[in-house]
Amino acid sequence: MRLTDFHKVVAMNTLSGIGTGLVGIFIPIYLLELGFPPISVIAWLLVHHVSLLISSFLVVFASNRIGLVRCWYIRIPLVALVFSGLLLLPTQPSLLFAVAFISGLEAAFFWIPYNIFTVRTTDDKSIGSSLAFMSNVGSAAGILVPGIAALLIVLLGYPVLFSVAFGFIVISVFPVLSLRQEKTNFQFSWTAIKGIARRYKRFIIPEIFDNLGQDAQVIWSLFIFITALTILDIGALGVITGIVGMLVTYLTGISIDTRNKKAIMRFGAVATSVMWLASYAVATIAPAPAFLYTVTALRGFALGIFASAYGAVMLNRARSSDAQFLVLREIPTILGRVVVFLLAMFFVSIDRFELTFLVVAVLSFYFWFNDTDPLLAPPVEAQT
Repeated sequence: MRLTDFHKVVAMNTLSGIGTGLVGIFIPIYLLELGFPPISVIAWLLVHHVSLLISSFLVVFASNRIGLVRCWYIRIPLVALVFSGLLLLPTQPSLLFAVAFISGLEAAFFWIPYNIFTVRTTDDKSIGSSLAFMSNVGSAAGILVPGIAALLIVLLGYPVLFSVAFGFIVISVFPVLSLRQEKTNFQFSWTAIKGIARRYKRFIIPEIFDNLGQDAQVIWSLFIFITALTILDIGALGVITGIVGMLVTYLTGISIDTRNKKAIMRFGAVATSVMWLASYAVATIAPAPAFLYTVTALRGFALGIFASAYGAVMLNRARSSDAQFLVLREIPTILGRVVVFLLAMFFVSIDRFELTFLVVAVLSFYFWFNDTDPLLAPPVEAQT
């Protein structure tokens, strides 16, 4: 069977996902184990995401000239720099935020081309099932990855973990070597940017709030590691949430294509708020491992429903503006992450880490009442 461009991108994402999944949450935990205080680790995450935003524009400048696929080639040496920098931190702690910046840069060289190819190789009517397929192929291939990563850390150490992860990221470019060297045509004129912002203005606030719950997941992982769980616990929890995520993504992806997107999104939003409230209650009243496991898995179920539905809506709206929309949406997206990380840093500084999750729960109420009809309507260019 001849592989389509879509299948090649899925294969690339799967292999890369295994590599990044091996390190994932374990990089912040590695920083904690090196002795960096939680507030510095959260600041590292903040610098990473700000760098990703800045680098998104650099990536499109590059893709305008060399094509999208070659951006993935550039990512490889950047990943090597990140892992090398992480290994130098025990003796060179001053490199902490330089490593964070390069980490954001390499992430941009992956995600911007990936999102553009996703839009170009899917269609409106099957976007839900297409995204579910992309996600679940990666999840199935990497279902045991968090557990394997935890074992590698405990038995062989972080250098081996980083080496294995780097190997998967290197071979991830092989499936896309034959892809057409598609370029972008991003116009950085003020007129073009204003036009995109005006056309998609109703996405600005949702994009900010959409990321509150998802990025708070990283903060939650730091909290439960500091509070009660071991590296092996985190690895086991990653396997459990991966299985839950596969089921949710599959069912939600099918439902998005055949049922009411608005109802699915609303249900996911309500469930997410409820589970963040439950997370705050567990963190405050009963932070025992069994309760932390349960609330993390259930919250992943709720977040998966909402993120799948909202992501499908967002990508469908990107079709008419391609790279322009996908890069400019990083501005409100990163703003949402900045809000989460600054909140977490403040609450850590006053020794009330768990209040982060209460605030995230309250802010996620936004999607209970937001008018989603304009988000679901076809873009102006597509209307007849």
